[in-house]
Amino acid sequence: MSSPTKPTIIIFNSSVRPGRNNERVGKFVKNVVENNGMNAVVFDPAEMPFELVKTPLHFMANPEKDAPCWLLEANTAIKNADGYIMVSSEYNCGIPPALSNMLDHFSPASFRHRPCGIVTYSLGAFGGVRASTLIRPFASELGMITVPTYVPIPAVSTNFDEEGNCQTERISNNIDKLVKEVGWYANALGNHKKSTAPPS
Repeated sequence: MSSPTKPTIIIFNSSVRPGRNNERVGKFVKNVVENNGMNAVVFDPAEMPFELVKTPLHFMANPEKDAPCWLLEANTAIKNADGYIMVSSEYNCGIPPALSNMLDHFSPASFRHRPCGIVTYSLGAFGGVRASTLIRPFASELGMITVPTYVPIPAVSTNFDEEGNCQTERISNNIDKLVKEVGWYANALGNHKKSTAPPS
């Protein structure tokens, strides 16, 4: 009997500013995904050449001809992923523009019928909860299914060191719970899609 394929989870980072804490949290989330037996792929707007979106991929007359190769490859990775996790800071009580701009390059069809977990953080006491309340409907409009578990991380520079190690057991356990839930939904939806095609 062949071994089951490991789910692939894309982690979307959000911040591009110098001194960002996204690397700390994102690195920890990636390690938790891999420690739970899944493949982790990171989309980082600070390292990928996303410009201000003018014409989304699905609005191009001939994407295969007009879009750069890296964008087509990114779209294929998104469509082939089994689930997603947003690791987001909070900009002015909202979604960081680098995150929304990155996701807006792609069609909702590329994300549809896959689970999404949300992890937010802030330097202050509220852990980015205001951003999370906007990310949830935004992800839904892109066709993702947000999982019930959500992780807000307050005082992020205290709770995570520069190497991406979590200093607080409660936060570590909550991220592990979220990752497991995303993996469960990814497997459940993937198994169902094998026998029943999702509605188009």
